[in-house]
Amino acid sequence: MILRRGLMGLAALLTLAPLAVRAQSLGLAERRALAAYRQEKYPAIEAGIQQAAGFPVPVEVEWEQLAQPGDAAHYAHDDYFLKTIFEPLTAALRNITTDAMGRDALKAKLQRIHIRFDDKTAPASNYPNGLSFKDGTLDINWRPYSNAADVKERTQAITQLLERNL
Repeated sequence: MILRRGLMGLAALLTLAPLAVRAQSLGLAERRALAAYRQEKYPAIEAGIQQAAGFPVPVEVEWEQLAQPGDAAHYAHDDYFLKTIFEPLTAALRNITTDAMGRDALKAKLQRIHIRFDDKTAPASNYPNGLSFKDGTLDINWRPYSNAADVKERTQAITQLLERNL
């Protein structure tokens, strides 16, 4: 029994270890660039998400997971976070809330939005595989700064997921 608990604890620690190492690997330049993005650009983006949803839906962004070591100079470019994650999300919410039925359904079932990047499970381009909707949470697990021109495909993936679950 004690051995089993020890092994389970070790397995849990090993599961979390890549995230801890990844967060620690962000240098000062990355942390500064993230702080600047969050202060200068993200408030308008979050306001756009809220406006598109039609209500103040909580948005939880795992910034340390989205940030890639060595890419600090690119965070502020629209191709990094905006076109790969936030623009498709906002457009999909607008697609859902085009009428009262969509607005009511979204408000009734969407409780929060969780945005993250897990290098092991995020799809390169099969965007529906990086999405889930469970217990009122829209989970987006997409690679930032990748296939930035695929805004339409990403928007469609979110829209279709929401339409199936609302």
